[in-house]
Amino acid sequence: MEYLNRCLLQLRKNAAFRFHPRCKRLNLIHVCFADDLLLFSRCDVDSVSQLFEAFSLFSAASGLKANQAKSSIYLGGVSMSVQDAIVTKFNLIKGELPFRYLGVPLSSKKLFVIQCQPLVKKIICRIENWSPKLLSYAGRLQLIKSVLFGVQTYWSRVFVLPQKVLKLIQTACRVFLWTGKSGTSKRALIAWERICLPKTAGGWNVIDLKVWNQAAICKLLWNLANKKDVLWVKWVHEYYTKGRNVLLMDVPAQASWVIKKVFGAAKTISSVNGRIFQQANFSIKRMYNALRGDFAKVGWRKLICNNPAPPKCLFVTWLFMLDCQLVIGCLE
Repeated sequence: MEYLNRCLLQLRKNAAFRFHPRCKRLNLIHVCFADDLLLFSRCDVDSVSQLFEAFSLFSAASGLKANQAKSSIYLGGVSMSVQDAIVTKFNLIKGELPFRYLGVPLSSKKLFVIQCQPLVKKIICRIENWSPKLLSYAGRLQLIKSVLFGVQTYWSRVFVLPQKVLKLIQTACRVFLWTGKSGTSKRALIAWERICLPKTAGGWNVIDLKVWNQAAICKLLWNLANKKDVLWVKWVHEYYTKGRNVLLMDVPAQASWVIKKVFGAAKTISSVNGRIFQQANFSIKRMYNALRGDFAKVGWRKLICNNPAPPKCLFVTWLFMLDCQLVIGCLE
């Protein structure tokens, strides 16, 4: 791929090639990860032709060719006649945004629920492949904490997920915990908000998806302020921040929805201890705990915390103690 990189970099000196309007300042022509390649140019026949010629040099030298069936071209900012001329000349499939890259949808607009369906379906498929009859409540809880929430973590680090998507994921986890199945059910011995509390506060420390998503987006803002060598950070600084403080500047009005949400995380950071943002290494978990705040500790916490008893027994004890609490509260 090093030869491909050299071939594409030669286009910078080619007068017939014109950069994409949002890539010229960084001399950005391509982004490559493994066998996925994104090429950028201005939407005209000459520039696209130069891209294809550079790639043809690489193909002739290496024997590697692009899979036409899996390749698409995305056009914008020009008339339909120009778009049709490019598609016809190069015999490419005309794609539409959003499209999936590295497992997530790429779009400049707000993320909709339908675009997050692959994430929800992946979680439901995991649930359907398990054997719930062999699992206790404690076993299901462990799977939720270690597997199901791990599936959504990658998306949470990239996007502000729609509230409905977070609710769908939470519902799938709640139904699996109390019934061992996927689908819908109103059965719940304990409210999900209680389960998300720390163990010392009478919960099981299950991640609150909404707050975790907020903390993860704060990490992106921290990257903007500190990781100046990352490509996407360079791009944002070149076109939006322009040397200004990311915490103090206004949200760029012309930016995409995703960029606006990242800059909007400054309000989230200002609501907690600002020293977290100034640390050398930003921890999403530390930010998550700061956003959650402190909770009142229950008197029976030592029955659950650091208890060597089997998880199944601890879960039953937890249910019993919460039931006792409810009864005592009613009597009072």
